[in-house]
Amino acid sequence: MDTKKGITVFTPVFNRAYCIKNAYDSLLEQSYQDFEWIIVDDGSTDNLQKLVNEWISARQIDIKYVKVPNGGKMRAQNLAVKMASKPAFFVLDSDDSLKQNALELVWNWFE
Repeated sequence: MDTKKGITVFTPVFNRAYCIKNAYDSLLEQSYQDFEWIIVDDGSTDNLQKLVNEWISARQIDIKYVKVPNGGKMRAQNLAVKMASKPAFFVLDSDDSLKQNALELVWNWFE
């Protein structure tokens, strides 16, 4: 893995199993594939962990998932920054999706 290039996509979540699939689907369709997706689950009580574990098992994209006791978005983001292995850091909220070339544009700007 080349840690000198690529994007860490970070998504903070709390009980967002009902809407995060759009974000996942949009990441699958990205033209730029050198990214990891870090999902920090801030104490969810829904079936988010099961859903994310299914995606991790599918191995279509590199996903790092961690569940922590509820502590707020900023604590989740600080944790994700520590976990990140890529030089660019991009926040994708759980109810958002990206156009197919979004990460390519982010990387071109970053580079």
